[in-house]
Amino acid sequence: MTQATHDDQVPSPCIRLCTLDEQEVCVGCYRTLNDIMVWRDLDPAGRLAVLDAADRRRAAAAGTGISGQAPAVAPGRVTSRG
Repeated sequence: MTQATHDDQVPSPCIRLCTLDEQEVCVGCYRTLNDIMVWRDLDPAGRLAVLDAADRRRAAAAGTGISGQAPAVAPGRVTSRG
């Protein structure tokens, strides 16, 4: 039996809507730019912590009264890495 990789244990939440807002938070998955950059190096516990923080950011954005609408996007801030 082979050992599972980090990717198998906690998959990336990336939905390929990779655009960052003014706070460098992805409007697709709600991870910060730093979260996205270090994702591959995190252990499962670290990834779960990132997902928890992203869920809190998503909930906060939904609580602004602009339900279903992504935060404003800074022009030219795009990343495509999951």
